Amino acid sequence: PRVWALCLGDVRWLRNQVVAPLTEELVFRACMLPMLVPCTGPGPAVLACPLFFGVAHFHHVIEQLRF
Repeated sequence: PRVWALCLGDVRWLRNQVVAPLTEELVFRACMLPMLVPCTGPGPAVLACPLFFGVAHFHHVIEQLRF
């Protein structure tokens, strides 16, 4: 319980572990999927959405390779 109390008091931990995943799900599922479905249909849209998610995070790979 003490560790959880320390984590909940850390703003960076809250941002990384709570806020970021919720906003990513909101953006990549709730906002992108309804725009993709009319263009591609439900099946391909469900498969394409994670690809856009991966491309949006590709800069992390480049960052790791630089260091």
